Amino acid sequence: MPKNIILIKHPKNWGLQGRLVLEATEEILREKKLNSVELSLLFVGRRKAKDLNIKFRNKDYVPQVLSFPMSREADSDGMIRLGDVVVCTQKLKYEAEFQGKSWQRILELWLIHGVDGLLL
Repeated sequence: MPKNIILIKHPKNWGLQGRLVLEATEEILREKKLNSVELSLLFVGRRKAKDLNIKFRNKDYVPQVLSFPMSREADSDGMIRLGDVVVCTQKLKYEAEFQGKSWQRILELWLIHGVDGLLL
């Protein structure tokens, strides 16, 4: 069975549980019937999220999630490098508290949005 590769990069003090992030991402890829894909998740602070938003979208605010697509075609090894999904960890925690939901639930919705952005 083809296996997905999920790369997670985050600061040391991100405050999330990597196993739960990985499980949520794997479930999203299963639901979208995506196999043999490589997906990078980057968790950043407010400043980095805003800098990326300005640089790549010309938008001057802190986004919740950004998508940077790479490819929808398989490389010679059979893997599809979908791209990067960038999540602002501070906004994630704020939204979870503001909405009275778990950060896992908010992140799941944001990851769906991010992956959808890679597939457009």
